[in-house]
Amino acid sequence: MSSIDTEFNNEYDDEYEVDYDQGYEGYQRAEKSEPSDALKRKVVRYRKQLIAHRILLGLIVVAVLLFVVIIVLDNRQKGTPVDYSGDLESEIAFAYDKNVEGLGEYPDLKTMMEDNYMKYLHKAYILFGEYPDCEYYKISPNVARNEFDWNADFYVNSGGLYYSYFKDGEDKGRVAIDVSEFQGNIEWDKVKASGVDIAIIRVGYRGYGTGAMKSDSLAKSNIEGALAAGLEVGVYFFSAAINKEEGIEEANFCLDMISGYNITQPIVIDTEYIAEDESARSNSISVEDRTAVAQGFCETVKAAGYAPMIYGSRDQFLRYLDVDPLGEYEFWLASYDITDFPYHTEGYQYSRYGYVDGITSYVDLDVWMR
Repeated sequence: MSSIDTEFNNEYDDEYEVDYDQGYEGYQRAEKSEPSDALKRKVVRYRKQLIAHRILLGLIVVAVLLFVVIIVLDNRQKGTPVDYSGDLESEIAFAYDKNVEGLGEYPDLKTMMEDNYMKYLHKAYILFGEYPDCEYYKISPNVARNEFDWNADFYVNSGGLYYSYFKDGEDKGRVAIDVSEFQGNIEWDKVKASGVDIAIIRVGYRGYGTGAMKSDSLAKSNIEGALAAGLEVGVYFFSAAINKEEGIEEANFCLDMISGYNITQPIVIDTEYIAEDESARSNSISVEDRTAVAQGFCETVKAAGYAPMIYGSRDQFLRYLDVDPLGEYEFWLASYDITDFPYHTEGYQYSRYGYVDGITSYVDLDVWMR
């Protein structure tokens, strides 16, 4: 019984309270008497309360059902794709005519469905490994995508030395290299004459064992030499930071190193898994911590009036970083095989073993699209 029912019954009993000492006759008189106006009002109030109570209960039930339906539908959107590696013909839940016409390039409906499914898969997921035995990584809807056809839009440029980005018959890329002390003393005039437009120069690194920050021994001379030769210059820092505070420290280190120089290209953080040393201090940090490192670095660079950029491989962006809070910053992709990367990319490092006149060792080659 509800509290409303109990309250009403108690009031009704009070109204018709009988003095049983008066005997049965007194009880009959009380039973036959008309209800008072006060009781009628109480009955009306009770009925209104009961109706309101039932309406509220009904609304709660409807809300719970809607919530369950929304959760079920939402989960349907986020599940791992259906494995169509088997025989589609036996898995399709409806009959179809194998000889149906009007399928364009497709010989039958089964082939068309398989092709459409794979197109959907590559639009919605990044696949690591060979389909169907692969890992699926959902592409974020919150980060801008690129419009590149990675297999068709990058060609050797008109100089015949470096790759560039071509779209609608127009060369839209520029040639960039990234260097450090490992390239030795560079003849920057020859680099410029060979067709290189941009130099991204390492200014420092954090020891992945000690955590101490150090400057690149040739950072200053490389910046000065590249600028004097007429190249546009940006810088990068090889990070081993393990939290946001250390990411901010690394950004401030870069800002100190470039003070007084005309740096027009981005200040880049290179935060990656150190395959050469499994015990590296930053290898074991979480995706959340590595993302916070990049956030701290980029926020600090942006606040100082420079363009922040994040460097990494496809694995780095998809496995070791949460791209959602980083999507507003520029990305620099390193990929040396067939590329399958969905997000916007302002730099594309396509080779670790380039030859450039004026540099005696291998050097990284990049297409710059900013």
